[in-house]
Amino acid sequence: MAMAVGEEDVLPITIPEALDSLARVIVDIIRKNRTMVEYYIYPKETPSEIEAYRPRLQVLYTRLESLSALDLAQLTLLVDDAAALMSAFLLPIIDQLLNAVHGVQQIFINHYDRDLEDRKPYNGIYTTLEYREKQLKKFQADQMRNPQRRLPETVIPIPPNPTEPSFCRFAVAYTNHRDHGKLAQVMSEDLTSEDREKLRNTGGAYLSWDCPGCAFKLKYHVLSSMTSSMQMTDDVRSHSSVPEVEYRPTWLVKCHVYQAKSRNGRDSLLWDDRRESVMDSRRGSTIRRQSDARSSRTSNPFFFGGPRRSKSEIVTDKYATLNTTSRESKAKYGCPFCFVTGRPYGHMDYRNGRELAEHIAARHHLGKPPSSLLLEKYMVGLSGRCADNVRRWDLNIR
Repeated sequence: MAMAVGEEDVLPITIPEALDSLARVIVDIIRKNRTMVEYYIYPKETPSEIEAYRPRLQVLYTRLESLSALDLAQLTLLVDDAAALMSAFLLPIIDQLLNAVHGVQQIFINHYDRDLEDRKPYNGIYTTLEYREKQLKKFQADQMRNPQRRLPETVIPIPPNPTEPSFCRFAVAYTNHRDHGKLAQVMSEDLTSEDREKLRNTGGAYLSWDCPGCAFKLKYHVLSSMTSSMQMTDDVRSHSSVPEVEYRPTWLVKCHVYQAKSRNGRDSLLWDDRRESVMDSRRGSTIRRQSDARSSRTSNPFFFGGPRRSKSEIVTDKYATLNTTSRESKAKYGCPFCFVTGRPYGHMDYRNGRELAEHIAARHHLGKPPSSLLLEKYMVGLSGRCADNVRRWDLNIR
């Protein structure tokens, strides 16, 4: 009789090892299902009860793929307890695989061969999954008990390397629900004509969120005391050139890169305001670089992925306007989704919310959204739907 494995007997495992192992387990389940069908059912049609497990396994494999695409070292720079969080997203996958293995084996026992209850053809797979579950639970506990854990924003130096744009440490803190921003009322001379018209039509006021660590500041509209905080405001932004994306001011705070303060202390030009809609009509001569075209289908046993997009559907992410001043072309935002997949360079120099939205529409659209971990951490909605524990989205991809 096999002895129970105690916590002290569980061998350590890393997140990459766990991801590789679970991907192989799914392939083993597919292979075992095919063998059982060929032995007990073929040439008859496979029952829908068994066939229904295939799309379930497809979804779980795709989730593993999206988690495998994350660079854990990069993720650690943006997210609290990144390794423990990764393990927390792997454990439900294991639980669903255990249920799938038990369910399909029970179908064969009940309808095709009672002796399978003793032979347990899926027992090896089931035992492997149970052991991986123990390993990941131990890994998660060890990570959370580690006395040398550091907050991600403390790893980022101030000022960062000027030749390599990086997220501001207060943007990282905000992502992890530590808001250190300073609020101020926006002066009338800093309001655009569009801002003034909105105040005349709807009332309310404009407040600014000022980063305590760099020159970034962001103004947003509030209507009542109930929505006076940036987390509660109903100020939703979108751009006519990017109908697939809408976002709240909080999304821009999370994505802002470090911006050195000017010596004279005047930083009002750094606001990402609503002048963009006016500037769009004035951009007569632009250079477009199609660096964000989608890659071809991913390589997995299911050939699972979003539909290919034609060249005419590819949305460009970079606009280099001719004859702009160096101050106007300074990078203000980066894409955290690209950053955590190890592709930070070329995705950290967006000058305003519109350029960042165009990049999101091109690289992280509904056909190929970010991983579920990033959707939850960055409060991203897909056609308005969010993760169960996310009350409302900061970014909505539709």
